[in-house]
Amino acid sequence: MRWRHWLLLGACLAALAAYIAFTLGREYRGIAALETERLSAQSKVVEDNLRRQLDTINLTLEWIVVELPRWQGRRDGRGEGLQHLQSLSTGMSSVRTLAVVDAQGVIRLSNREDMIGRNFAQRDYFLSPLRSLDAKTLYVSVPFNTVLGTYTIALTRVVLDGQGQFAGVVSAILDPLDMRILLNSVRYADDMRVMLVHGDGKVFVVDSELNPVLGKDLSQPGSVLRRHLASGRPISDLKEADGGAERLAVLRTLQPAALAMDKPLVIGVSRQSEAVFAQWRRDLQNQTLTYLGLLLFTGTGLLFYRRQSARQRASRNRLKLATEATGVGIWEFELATRHYHFDPVMFQLFGLDPKLANARHDDWHQLLLPGELERIKDGTRAVIRSGEPFELTFQLRRPDGGLRYMHNRAVLQSDHLGGAPTRLIGTTQDLTERKLLEADLRVAATAFDCQESIVVTDAKQQILRVNRAFTALFGYTPQDAVGATPRILKSGRLEPAFYAAMWTGIERDGAWHGEIWNRCKNGVVLPVSLSITAVCDDEGRVTHYVATHTDITLRKVAEEEIKQLAFHDPLTHLPNRRLLDDRLRQALVQAKRDHKRLALLFIDLDKFKPVNDDFGHQTGDELLEAVARRLQTCVRESDTVARVGGDEFVVLLPIFEMPQDALAVAEKIHLTLLQPFTLSRGQTIRISSSGGVAIYPEHGSDANELTKHADAAMYQAKAAGRDRVVLFQNVNESLMEPTL
Repeated sequence: MRWRHWLLLGACLAALAAYIAFTLGREYRGIAALETERLSAQSKVVEDNLRRQLDTINLTLEWIVVELPRWQGRRDGRGEGLQHLQSLSTGMSSVRTLAVVDAQGVIRLSNREDMIGRNFAQRDYFLSPLRSLDAKTLYVSVPFNTVLGTYTIALTRVVLDGQGQFAGVVSAILDPLDMRILLNSVRYADDMRVMLVHGDGKVFVVDSELNPVLGKDLSQPGSVLRRHLASGRPISDLKEADGGAERLAVLRTLQPAALAMDKPLVIGVSRQSEAVFAQWRRDLQNQTLTYLGLLLFTGTGLLFYRRQSARQRASRNRLKLATEATGVGIWEFELATRHYHFDPVMFQLFGLDPKLANARHDDWHQLLLPGELERIKDGTRAVIRSGEPFELTFQLRRPDGGLRYMHNRAVLQSDHLGGAPTRLIGTTQDLTERKLLEADLRVAATAFDCQESIVVTDAKQQILRVNRAFTALFGYTPQDAVGATPRILKSGRLEPAFYAAMWTGIERDGAWHGEIWNRCKNGVVLPVSLSITAVCDDEGRVTHYVATHTDITLRKVAEEEIKQLAFHDPLTHLPNRRLLDDRLRQALVQAKRDHKRLALLFIDLDKFKPVNDDFGHQTGDELLEAVARRLQTCVRESDTVARVGGDEFVVLLPIFEMPQDALAVAEKIHLTLLQPFTLSRGQTIRISSSGGVAIYPEHGSDANELTKHADAAMYQAKAAGRDRVVLFQNVNESLMEPTL
């Protein structure tokens, strides 16, 4: 019995200590998980941007490889090539240099004239392709120091000649400044470090050129890079030591299968553990001090409780428990002596040690912010004059440095009924958390009116709120939208299955992100990036949905322009050789499946060069455009007319019954091109054409064979005197006349 209270107190304090340790541990793990998630999200932003840039660079290099033979075969091809390289580099901010390097390592074409003629045969981006000669591989060079003194890498593709021999490379050297801007854009803390690492281990881009890790090799055994790459996972979250300080790191491998990169790139994002857990350590210190203070306070209180009478102990214990439970301190102020009497909670609220307090207990006056003491005194005088209760909120800075908001409530009390007031009795409550919550609510209200369109609905998808950005984007005012559903934005372009899959994802994951077409109030349909998040209560029931929209019209336009450049001839806007090859292969698959014929017609304009020589290249280009338009009038919508060279065109006829049908189309084209062309400057030009026809399956079973035979037939037409159409036949057979 004698030790029962002590044992109970010890058990309670031990349970409290265990609970504090558990909550601190859970908070620590939660902070680590949240920070890792944030780092992962930032690395994903970098990955998405780099992936798009790598895709664009790869398409550009492939296009240069395709166009290079044409440039080399033309008298003005060098100038055209330089012009194209200049235009391509201007459109890709991430590329500093585009270069065409011959088999000896000498730069022959480049967007930078100071690079032309220089020999880079010893560079890795030349030697690696030379050793492997794989035209399908996108070579990622080891990081190197440029002539400007900066680290960068080169992306390279092999150039093979007609016999499959090494003819050089085309390279794109990345701009480290542009990469650094990208890396800096995802930093949200001063201690955050973002870097790009080559798969071999060297750091070649960091968020700051002053960062000491730039140029370092991180491939040492046991390093985070080695562990990440050895794991084979696309993303890893690890801890690393940095000069004795621990960092939380997320590494993400970038090696899209579609690009066939020979080496991966690794995105590294990290933060100092000390900075991440700084607030947690302060909480640990505060809770430890609070716990020790509570331990001291409860021990002293229990000792005092044992020395008092049962009634006094019970009364004081009830008061103590009540004030501790509510966090409210009780105090008295003697009007005559100006002495304060505090309960223990008051000392805790003010962060004061009662043993060190002076006799009047007015030490807390020194903690008040300037002007607050005068406000309290004015309030005290006012309550004495009026006799009415008073309330006052004031600020003080505790000895531990914490700025706190306190709220006082007080009434006058007299020792005798009807006598003059002798004291103020009041309570003090810490309102700091409430004030911070109110500030958070104001911040949330400000964030709601950000530049991104936001819609809030209830669980039944009825719109409750929209922000100004929503009105600016879609034209619907809050009066238009509130009470309606998001179906007012439905464009009609998407199938019901799309929306069903979207809501399935929301119900399963609690969120969904994707691209969608929305219709504005004025009827305009635009593409947006849509994110929907479900808001749940404590029991997991959905109470609201929050959706954000971002207009991606400009991005879609840019993607379409890149696609146009990659698959169409820039002069005539006809499909280029790459798009023609793709359609030919698709047509062959369909013809084989349906047991149908298809024809390939090669057309070369006879004596086109004199047109350029006599009238100029501008007239020649205008004539090519006119030829392209005439060719399109001679074929069906399902047929393909492509320009594959300077004055060479190809017509693909995917489906027909008899060979005579294909020859009829070829003869129609031949006769149409014989008609005179009247150009914009009044010139009238007559030209003829030589055509070669190859038919599947009679003249070939695959794309290469058909192309080869159609080309051979065209040259047979030229050899026979031009101005005719020839159906492919063996070399020993006579040429077919145009009338056939």
